[in-house]
Amino acid sequence: MKNKYQQTKAALRTELESTRKTFHALLDSMTETDLSKRSRSPGWTNGEILAHMTFGFIILNALLPLARLWGRFPEWTSKIFAWILNAFTIPFNWVNALGARLQARVFTYRRIGAVYDRAYVSLINQIESIKDEEWERGMYYPTRWDSNFNDFMTVHELFYYPIRHFNFHLGQIAQ
Repeated sequence: MKNKYQQTKAALRTELESTRKTFHALLDSMTETDLSKRSRSPGWTNGEILAHMTFGFIILNALLPLARLWGRFPEWTSKIFAWILNAFTIPFNWVNALGARLQARVFTYRRIGAVYDRAYVSLINQIESIKDEEWERGMYYPTRWDSNFNDFMTVHELFYYPIRHFNFHLGQIAQ
């Protein structure tokens, strides 16, 4: 019989795989020219949106070790950290937008699928590395940076961040 966390891992793998299939179906439906077209999000191209969506999976690979570490400390310590990050929302938004534009130049049509898949495989490996006692540990996040962050997120909840982020931006792709 599977324990709660084996079920958690299986559910996460299923959700991540479903999102990966959606990503590749979307990418396969587009041409290189489609990536340079304006998206439904003002000021962004489809390629910039796809790069930004992919980065949501990449960044989780950095956020997970932070959550696993911070989850060992009293919760209030990460609340201070989140408050400081929220104070820098305006510069973050500027860097975030610039980052997506630069990522779209690096994550070209020929590369973005492979970049996404590497991030996906890394997350699957991360799922397997989480110990049972770590799933409910967590930390506070800068909710002004991204509406897909909850105020406090456990390691378990954090795995759903890139999926929500992906789905949020999915409707912004223009075809």
